[in-house]
Amino acid sequence: MLILAGCGGGRSVDYSLLSKPEKKFLNSERESVLETAHDLLGIPYKWGGETPDGFDCSGYVAYVFREAIGKKLPRLTVDQIEMGKAVSRSHLRPADLVYFWIREKRQFHIGIYIGGGRFIHAPSTNGVVNIQNIDIFYWKSRYQGARRII
Repeated sequence: MLILAGCGGGRSVDYSLLSKPEKKFLNSERESVLETAHDLLGIPYKWGGETPDGFDCSGYVAYVFREAIGKKLPRLTVDQIEMGKAVSRSHLRPADLVYFWIREKRQFHIGIYIGGGRFIHAPSTNGVVNIQNIDIFYWKSRYQGARRII
């Protein structure tokens, strides 16, 4: 695992896409979450996965928060979306959790908001941890809410 971290490390977070309010709320914990999340870009999707060998969405979120700031989150998405406090979409901050209802699978999907209208997640559809725009039709139409952990 140390070898993986060494190879994947060094991906820089593009803070230029953040709005002024988003930048205002950055702190060391939020930055650590964002950096850890970015270091895992490209890791393959694996149902039930919770390590850099492969992640599902909730395994990825739990791993990032645990490794970045030592925060232990529940393993399941349905439990993660009960953590912290609810936050409106207009008040999202980097490192907030965003979640979606995937109707065809009858389940929730979760990711980490990274600012600039984007989130990072481990989707089964595209097969690797990647960044998506929260405002594309697919995600916008499935958006259910956000939770603030930090």
